[in-house]
Amino acid sequence: MAPEALTETDGFVTSADGTRLAFRAWPVGEPLLTFAVIHGLGDHAGRYQRFARGMARFGMATYALDLRGHGRSPGQRGHVDSWPQWIEDAAAFVSQVESEAAAEVVPVGHSFGGALMLSTVLAGKLPHARRFIVSSPALRLRLAVPAWKTTLGNVASKLTPRLAMGNEIDASAISRLPDVVEAYRSDPLVHAKISSRMYTEWHAATADILGRAAEIKIPFLILAGTDDQLIDPAGSQELHERSRAVSELRMLPGRYHEPFNDKDNEEVFSMIEQWLRK
Repeated sequence: MAPEALTETDGFVTSADGTRLAFRAWPVGEPLLTFAVIHGLGDHAGRYQRFARGMARFGMATYALDLRGHGRSPGQRGHVDSWPQWIEDAAAFVSQVESEAAAEVVPVGHSFGGALMLSTVLAGKLPHARRFIVSSPALRLRLAVPAWKTTLGNVASKLTPRLAMGNEIDASAISRLPDVVEAYRSDPLVHAKISSRMYTEWHAATADILGRAAEIKIPFLILAGTDDQLIDPAGSQELHERSRAVSELRMLPGRYHEPFNDKDNEEVFSMIEQWLRK
């Protein structure tokens, strides 16, 4: 199917606590497989159209979720009461995609969504997944967070868990493509918020992921840009070192934070296709 022929559809999935979450889908006729994509912090499903078009060239369909507090889904922007709440969101979404897809479903997580995907696998919430992919998984920050903000976040998580703070993301650090950066800055569904509770929940989750990475039993691909200014690729390297039996690490020279939306993304799409066909 030519990527220009792709159509976008909308849908909803209900999470474990009854929250109704939005998702988007880019189907292809008789797909070889279907991706179930989880976005990053401040991000949303609509920004994965380029990924969907890139993988459609190989006959692969894509679904992408809006986590609670993001995109078209309800909830305070950038807030989650607990990390397991997000795990349930991801699990419900992947299960929904599996119910609609005729072929294998491959979960994909980017940035915060990559960390979430790893947590969801470790929680045993993706029982039917045979393999998965994480892109720039948010395990170690490279961007500088002011010490006062870290201290405030830790204290406020207990006292005022919904306290909203700026997430420190500089749009120019996500991609080397000016049109992607400009679109990100002007996108009304993109936000720059993280709550104090979200910050501490994410921080605890990353320690758990790296501490238990050897427990992952299904194969997964790690993609990390060497010039990512937001998430430290050293976190991806550590993840790979701790899960060598099942993980494959691809360091992407010169790439920024979003390899699917950066220069030379066709090479990344081909890399994914080749890994899947192995």
